[in-house]
Amino acid sequence: MNRNCIESLGDLIRGLSGTMLVEKPCRITKVYSQYLVDVEYYDNNKSDILYKVPVKHLQTESAYIFLGLKAGDRGTVRFFDNDVTNYYKSVQTPGTEVRIHDINDNFFTLGYYPQSEQYIFPDGDLVIGTGSGAVINLAGEGITITGGNISISGSSINIGSNSTIDGKVFLEHTHSNGNEGNPTGGVL
Repeated sequence: MNRNCIESLGDLIRGLSGTMLVEKPCRITKVYSQYLVDVEYYDNNKSDILYKVPVKHLQTESAYIFLGLKAGDRGTVRFFDNDVTNYYKSVQTPGTEVRIHDINDNFFTLGYYPQSEQYIFPDGDLVIGTGSGAVINLAGEGITITGGNISISGSSINIGSNSTIDGKVFLEHTHSNGNEGNPTGGVL
């Protein structure tokens, strides 16, 4: 059977895309630091291990959101178009390698779980929680903090006027004589 050039080109593209590394689901097998892990990745239902994979965290020059990594955490391993060795080492010159979509140019991103292992998230605009039940929930104009022991510390902690804590209403007021030894604020 004769093949036309469109069919041949389709076979060529399918062959190339089948060998191109883009992104694979994976699970952490070992944590070296919060920036370097070993992962077991899955390719066509076969698993293999990648060693010392850099970790992508949410961070900027002035802020970060940190989620501690543990063996068993899941996510994806992504592969770059070309050599990123020098970028990772903060070297500004291009690398000498000409590789593309190579297994060595990768990073781990946290959070891609199979459906059976996903949390059922509570309603809220921003919810931070742990598997053991500690939760900070920002919803609308309210903030709810639940869990075991809750500690708030700082050089200055201000609680707004007419606030309720453990069912007690705190009213804002001042004392006329600063030598009375009573703190500002009171309980109703």
